[in-house]
Amino acid sequence: MAEITTRTVRLFEVPRPLLRDFRDMPESKQVGVYFLFGSSSSDRPSCYIGQSGAIGDRLKQHSDKKDFWDHALVAVSLTNTWTNTHAGYMEWQAIKRSTEAGRYALDNGNDASNPHTPAPLESDCREYLETISIC
Repeated sequence: MAEITTRTVRLFEVPRPLLRDFRDMPESKQVGVYFLFGSSSSDRPSCYIGQSGAIGDRLKQHSDKKDFWDHALVAVSLTNTWTNTHAGYMEWQAIKRSTEAGRYALDNGNDASNPHTPAPLESDCREYLETISIC
């Protein structure tokens, strides 16, 4: 678990074998953004970026269907105030940034879409993403 004490984002590294332990935590029931990391057949490691209203349940679905990943990074709000709009916007931005950086072979089947997001909420999400990238 990682956080910057002056910010409201908490990040969890979840090794796949410990997914059940993470799912027992209250944070696994929150809205959040997640990154699945693993190997790929290309020269770059693979990553899948997603968001969910119940992170633990979504990771369980991926555990049953996606073989490539060996650990996840999960970001949630310390104040449990993120909405699906927050998560959708951050997923869209994270996919866009990851595509531009080219460090990972993205396993996403779509590019996500930019949900209608009011400007103040976009600003908050950019700060959350900055905190995620620092952690």
